[in-house]
Amino acid sequence: MIPARERRISAAYAGLPLTGVSLAGRETYFVFPTLGLSFDMGRAPTDLVPVANVFLSHAHLDHAGGLAYWCSQRRLLRLPGGVVRTHPAAVSAWRRILALHEELEGVRYGASVEPMEPGSGVTLRKDLEVAAFSADHRVPTLGFVASEVRHNLRPEWRGRVEADIRSAAGAGVAVSELVRHPLVAFCGDTGAGVFDLAPPAVFRAKVLLLECSFVEDRDRVRSAEWGHLHLEEIAARADVFENEVLVLTHLTLRTDPGEIRRAIARTLPPGLVARTVAFLPE
Repeated sequence: MIPARERRISAAYAGLPLTGVSLAGRETYFVFPTLGLSFDMGRAPTDLVPVANVFLSHAHLDHAGGLAYWCSQRRLLRLPGGVVRTHPAAVSAWRRILALHEELEGVRYGASVEPMEPGSGVTLRKDLEVAAFSADHRVPTLGFVASEVRHNLRPEWRGRVEADIRSAAGAGVAVSELVRHPLVAFCGDTGAGVFDLAPPAVFRAKVLLLECSFVEDRDRVRSAEWGHLHLEEIAARADVFENEVLVLTHLTLRTDPGEIRRAIARTLPPGLVARTVAFLPE
């Protein structure tokens, strides 16, 4: 039987459904089916195998241990090669690891591991982009922001006759502008440096998945030593969060779920508590 804290959670935040697990030191992954992507992959459970786009924050095995299995299962199911995008510093090692697994299995995987530089972005659909940023952890780590992309009319063209707009566009006049609406941000594993490293879109996204490994006073030193966030550090920056929902992830097994929820309620200001969810099984 799967321990209660390690059970998969299915939820919807600000209208965005997700499934996943996030438990410090054990496993972290978040699948967003309507976006067609996953942040991290944990041990590559069955529901992650069909996901063709995985954005991998870093190489610690509770976040990335299932990489070879994911590749192997996609091949077994005859799925087109998927793509794992991660920090450039880790790509060469991951490719060597996958080459060894291909040798051991006597097959070739169709999936690939590709570098994603902090500050860069990729287009997954005409209406969806994912951008990367640097996080603050013990090993090279990325966070990601998935944004809806729209082409809106420039202010000077709003209210104009459609025929005039079409004519101007046909003549090469820029009548529209690209607008990004951040939907979900994921910070991977990170210390407090993320508040300086992350772009503003992270704190404006409808949903922010933010690591908060520790909530008790006894763990303040531990959190700093291991490059993780403590609840007090989030409380100290409560005014930066414009998100509709703040989801605290990667919560420690060292603290009971009831105490985690009580700590959130007494530590964060009321306005933020009302928008904060601990990613824990009910």
